[in-house]
Amino acid sequence: MTRRYGLSKSKFVAGVQCHRMLWWRVHEPDAPELAVDDGLQRVFDTGHAVGVAAQRFFGEGKLIELDLRDVPRAIDETRAAIEAGETTIFEAAFSEDGVFAAVDILSKDGDSWVITEVKSTTRVKDQFIPDVALQAHVVESAGLSVVRAEVMHLNSAHRHPDNGPLFIRSDVTETITDWRSQVPQETEVQRNMLAGPLPTVEPGPHCKKPYECDFFGRCNKKPPVHSVAELYRITDKGVAKWHQKGIELIADIPAGAKLNAIHDRQRRALQTSQPIVEDGLAQALDKYRFPIAMFDYETVTMALPIWNGTGPFEQIPVQYSIHLLGEDGSVEHREYLADGGGDPREGLARSLVKDLGEAGSIVAWSAVFELQRTGALAEYAREALGDESLAGELNRIAGAIEDLLPVVRDHLYHPAFHGSFSLKSVVPALLPELSYDDLDVGDGGTAAGLLADLLLRPETIEDAAKVRGDLLAYCRRDTEVMVEIFRVLRGMAEEA
Repeated sequence: MTRRYGLSKSKFVAGVQCHRMLWWRVHEPDAPELAVDDGLQRVFDTGHAVGVAAQRFFGEGKLIELDLRDVPRAIDETRAAIEAGETTIFEAAFSEDGVFAAVDILSKDGDSWVITEVKSTTRVKDQFIPDVALQAHVVESAGLSVVRAEVMHLNSAHRHPDNGPLFIRSDVTETITDWRSQVPQETEVQRNMLAGPLPTVEPGPHCKKPYECDFFGRCNKKPPVHSVAELYRITDKGVAKWHQKGIELIADIPAGAKLNAIHDRQRRALQTSQPIVEDGLAQALDKYRFPIAMFDYETVTMALPIWNGTGPFEQIPVQYSIHLLGEDGSVEHREYLADGGGDPREGLARSLVKDLGEAGSIVAWSAVFELQRTGALAEYAREALGDESLAGELNRIAGAIEDLLPVVRDHLYHPAFHGSFSLKSVVPALLPELSYDDLDVGDGGTAAGLLADLLLRPETIEDAAKVRGDLLAYCRRDTEVMVEIFRVLRGMAEEA
């Protein structure tokens, strides 16, 4: 007898995006692509924390403890809670026609019910709609009347502790109407598909939207090195247009082709296998005034803010590194990393003003981030601390920040950039001896996660001193390589 596989909310949504992805998730649950790394676990932890906060925000209710090893118990407890007259049920569990759904918040409205899906975002997204529609279908199939459907998400205007509500409940009852009518057919199609062999689905935009598929590499072959997909900021449509012309590699683009300046520089670099240095590089570098402060922040981001005046997902600087490059070639390093136990902004801001006091030019890589965060610190100094002097100094710093990335982007292309001007692409090309490979923390995502653990969840850190040292080393490397890039650029400008 052919096995009939059940569906859940997450499986259904995966199937809506791609049947092939769903098939692999169900038939290969232990696939290496589905392994949960530290970054993904933090996403799950954030979602759980937001869910708990939403329950507190909503008020009193009956919580159904869901154990995926014993789903029938949760379903029975939900039914018992309804029969006992509970008017608000958290994690209400239902299963009908082989489809299981746990409703984040089920609340009574007269003789009917409201389903509320909690999301750790600051707005309703299109991909939430099939999920909510499935819940409405399953709950109604269980014999309840659903009068309203909501997405409960974080309020981007909220400022801790009590300036504006933390959550917004957005009514999506009308929005899910079309999907509610499609759910019975779509669930049947998905379950039939799962009972058969791996389906054939051609790669397309759905491979990355709304989320990049865990199994992307199984269906999409990696393009060759220096393919037109490496053209700076090219879209999938743009790649397709080149392929339609029979051109797969950047080096095969004819000299007369209409290209923007950066793409043309890429073409010339790959046709000559040499870096291309444009006139004007020396002039672009000459605008910097010594001592030049190479500057970089690291931040923590919290869905649920804990420091006064901060909002959901606001990026809060907790660390910086500065390398001061003197006109004589001397280099001095300064750094700051907050200690746990409180709001880090005042300590960081005062230290930053002191450490940048004698800087001529203040230079960052992709500097809009440093500019915005410094401006936010200035606002904090004025509004929360009432310190106009500190706010003025921070605004002066923000106004003085310059960006080294466009200098490289607009005057240089190295074949080893592979279409990217991020530090992680530029450093291996220009400074092969100075990489991030020798560091225990080698990327911003890992650094952000460890910073949050160190400052907000120190009990999760086994060796705080080592983690602190690793974080300092990572941030230090970011500004160290900027000094060396500046030196390389000056050498290239002199030779051009």
